[in-house]
Amino acid sequence: MKAVLFDYNGTLFFDDDINREAWEATIDEISQGKINAKEFYETCIGTINYTLVTQLFEKLGLPLDEEKIMYWSIRKETEYYHKICRKLGRDQFVPGAEDLLNYLKEKNIPFTMCTASLDVNVDFYFELLKLDRWFDRNTVVYDDGVSHNKKDMYLEGARRLGVDIKDCLIIDDSPSSIRNAVEAGCENLVVIKKDNNPDLPQIRQRIRDFREFDYSLLEK
Repeated sequence: MKAVLFDYNGTLFFDDDINREAWEATIDEISQGKINAKEFYETCIGTINYTLVTQLFEKLGLPLDEEKIMYWSIRKETEYYHKICRKLGRDQFVPGAEDLLNYLKEKNIPFTMCTASLDVNVDFYFELLKLDRWFDRNTVVYDDGVSHNKKDMYLEGARRLGVDIKDCLIIDDSPSSIRNAVEAGCENLVVIKKDNNPDLPQIRQRIRDFREFDYSLLEK
């Protein structure tokens, strides 16, 4: 492999429970309890903030005011997600991740992060986990309003590293993101084991955490 592209949430950092709690609180606040937040969130898992809030506004019959949609997209992170992370003291990578990142640095294998998170969250992650020990902030791809989905993000990540997507190993956990990676042209994926992972020939390994990662994949 000439490069590695990492997803972040649910891959390098297990936060499904935090995201769920933050979104359900946000949905409750926006809808004022008029819809079932848990059920609504289940239908939107994996979508970017702007899209989820837009879908919620549509369901509630609210005007699609871009400024208000962005306000709630950001509030979900700063008012709920960040505070829950700090309250729980959740500031550790998935087991084995640091070893892999150190190995990639040692072997001079380019890598970056492609996340559907907003800019405000990327800054939060860099502070919380001291990401600048491994990641160049300038190569990190995030939800900047330009990329429509993870397909666009992975293609942009490969472009920033100066490699073809076919020469990248992508590591992800979300079913939709995994399919997006294949649509982008990725031929080698490692996925975090989940019950709803798709069954695709491009998936080379399924792991519970990075202690199970097969380093020989990097030599292919």
